[in-house]
Amino acid sequence: MKIHKYLDIEKINDMFMQHILDLYEKDHPHIYRKSHFDKKIKLGLLTNEIPPIVYGGVATWIVNFIKMFEDDPDIEVVPIFLAYNDKLPEECMNKYKNIRVIDREEDIYKTFKDIDVCVNNLWIALDTITKIKELFPSMNIISVCHSLIRMENITNLGSCYTNNYNQQEITFENSDYVVLISNAEKEYYDLFGYNNFKTKTRVIYNSYEPKYDDVELKINYTSDDIGYIGRHVPRKRPEIPIRAVDILKRVDINVINMGVDYDKYDNAYWRILEKKYKEQLNIIPFTSDKDIKEKYWSQVGINCITGIYEPFGYTICEALDRRIPVIVSNIDGPKEIIEEVKEYVNTYEVDTDNYENDIINFSNALEKIWTITPEQRKYRAEKARKCLDKLRPDVIKEDWRKLFLEIL
Repeated sequence: MKIHKYLDIEKINDMFMQHILDLYEKDHPHIYRKSHFDKKIKLGLLTNEIPPIVYGGVATWIVNFIKMFEDDPDIEVVPIFLAYNDKLPEECMNKYKNIRVIDREEDIYKTFKDIDVCVNNLWIALDTITKIKELFPSMNIISVCHSLIRMENITNLGSCYTNNYNQQEITFENSDYVVLISNAEKEYYDLFGYNNFKTKTRVIYNSYEPKYDDVELKINYTSDDIGYIGRHVPRKRPEIPIRAVDILKRVDINVINMGVDYDKYDNAYWRILEKKYKEQLNIIPFTSDKDIKEKYWSQVGINCITGIYEPFGYTICEALDRRIPVIVSNIDGPKEIIEEVKEYVNTYEVDTDNYENDIINFSNALEKIWTITPEQRKYRAEKARKCLDKLRPDVIKEDWRKLFLEIL
């Protein structure tokens, strides 16, 4: 059979195959995805937290996210700071050369006009998100859910800081994607019916870059002294370690509790505990001073991760990284972090409904870890640390790249 000289059979085949792929991608966007970026994209990283302005774990996430994409050939992260409540310190302008600041609503257009995707970390400025979507309807907004405020409100027994959870719900609805930081958080998200929004969801863990791969810290594996480090809110139940030691009548044990906030309203509850357990309880007020934190880590033989709701948990990552034995609440993010190494980690079954029973469960785990020899504690701590591999920035970065490729 003679083929016309102007027909390029290979070209026709290529065009036909591309047509088939285009149709397939249209019907199966979650399966067929681009493998590369057509141009270098700009991510607008929207936040009202960046050290030294720290309200919680979001600031850590922001710093890690920026670092994760440093020198990336395809993606430039542009930090965008909402300065409605806090003025951006000059040191941030020096540290992040491409940072942009929104001082007033009129700044939004010029701030976002060259941004390809907005990665939103705000829950307190709903009008800002609405305005961005109004000005740039085709720009995707990915809202990162660091914690479900409705869950915090329930587990913190109600709070003036968390009773505005409806604003977060409206932000979910006005976003194109919501990124949840653990599978447990996705289950809560669905439980509250947020999955009925048109918004798409994705689970991407927080990244954690181990600092002590080739550094062996001096850990006293013979020490039975225990510690808690973190925020002091009802859902964290930070007083459980001292209550458990009291139940077990171990008067020889020191309990170091770091994170009490005495600044704004003092803290009547912890003043009582401080007085009642003055022989054993050493309270370190909340601080971001690295030297004080290092001193804390040098004092504890066992670190305690307590609570009845925890989306992820940076503290457990740091404790594991340092090879310090831990007792971990068997719930939510912490449970997922240690999943593949749980045989080397001491856990306790959390009783969310019965506080006194929760203390007993924790005390049983504490008593058990005290029976483990120093040699075994060291061995187990080394093995447990392996679970951090799945959280390394190069792993988490690939999850983000896949999401951006899907969107663009």
